[in-house]
Amino acid sequence: FASIFFQEPKSMMDNIIQRHEEEKMAVIIMELIGQQNEQRFYPTFSGVAQSYNYYPVSYMKREEGIAFVALGLGRTIVDGGKSLRFSPKYPNILPQYYSIRSTTQNSQHEFFALDLNNGESPLTGGESENLKSYLLNDAESDGVLKHLASVVSSNDNVIRDSLKYDGTRVLTFASILKFKRIPLAEIINRLLDLGTIALGCPVEIEFAVNLSDNKDIPDEFCLLQIKPMVIGGMQTTDLLTEESPEDILCKSDLVLGDGINQQIQHIIYVDPDSFDRSKTREIAEEIEVLNKKLGKDNPYMLIGPGRWGSSDPWLGVPVNWRQIANAKVIVEVGMDKLNPDPSFGSHFFQNVTSLQIGYFTISKRDHEKNVDWNWLANFTEKEQTTHLRLLELKHPLFVRIDGSKGEGLILKPKPPKQEQMDEELSSGI
Repeated sequence: FASIFFQEPKSMMDNIIQRHEEEKMAVIIMELIGQQNEQRFYPTFSGVAQSYNYYPVSYMKREEGIAFVALGLGRTIVDGGKSLRFSPKYPNILPQYYSIRSTTQNSQHEFFALDLNNGESPLTGGESENLKSYLLNDAESDGVLKHLASVVSSNDNVIRDSLKYDGTRVLTFASILKFKRIPLAEIINRLLDLGTIALGCPVEIEFAVNLSDNKDIPDEFCLLQIKPMVIGGMQTTDLLTEESPEDILCKSDLVLGDGINQQIQHIIYVDPDSFDRSKTREIAEEIEVLNKKLGKDNPYMLIGPGRWGSSDPWLGVPVNWRQIANAKVIVEVGMDKLNPDPSFGSHFFQNVTSLQIGYFTISKRDHEKNVDWNWLANFTEKEQTTHLRLLELKHPLFVRIDGSKGEGLILKPKPPKQEQMDEELSSGI
């Protein structure tokens, strides 16, 4: 209850007209949801659900919501760790698990639990002091993992929804989402609908679930918190038409993400005039080299034909995430003989969503009018490879994405406006 006297809240309050000693704060003490296993305490799984989904795929709609679930305490989700993402309207569509390899890479590998054997002063270092990370082996020995995991069989490399097989354990939540041990998706949908009606706005909920091995003890769903969801949409009705056409580098009405980015001063793009579908593997290698040269401190915009990350090199450039890890905006463009259905980044969907990458899709029909190829071609490149051009801009691009509509545009760089003194407001000094 004395936290308002710590330095962090005091620094924040320096910007408001209020004395520290006059500040009042409520204290809520909640029971931790979970079950004791050995010297650790944790729920079977925890989750977060939101009314709005900024990264819909397939036939999902943004207003149908999104949920994240993870074994153990919810800190895994809050800290941005690996969790399972699904739409409660379509719980069987799991884009981050599009292949066996992606399933093993994107599955949760560790979980958080309350350490019941951590000394006499468990709160000395805050919550990080009494929460401990454990491996899936610990959850399996506790008898908890069997409720949530499947196995990538070492015999035939097929996912089996039982831990009786030898192989890699992966968190698929098959017993919940596929076999419906509890109606999780229905519960989430109902709570999101009720919360939206009650609060009058999109909401976010946090929950925890205990699954029981005892037939006399029912499974338990616990609603921990419900609050208004912060929506960072552009709040503009004509996002794609209010700007002058000559100022627009790229625009699309098929965009994933939300918000504004003004930090990108590099562009890597595949030259459409010299693009050769038979050279996509070479293009991927060239991108990897440029990505490494730019590094983490130089985020860039990546533009290219077809599907990024496609396993079929004839449908697009078969990059993996490591090769494009510093891209902050990705544009996939349909071109002649290369106009597959939008991928929406499904080949590295976990990274696109967790890192909040802006993902633009432009159809073959619109690519000439929705991308200013002439501006790109006339810009002097910093570096050119066999198939790519790297541009370095003096001023950043202006990226705007309205996540509520799935619309986005990228404005060409402009020098910052000089602030001019208003003579009417001048003191005359």
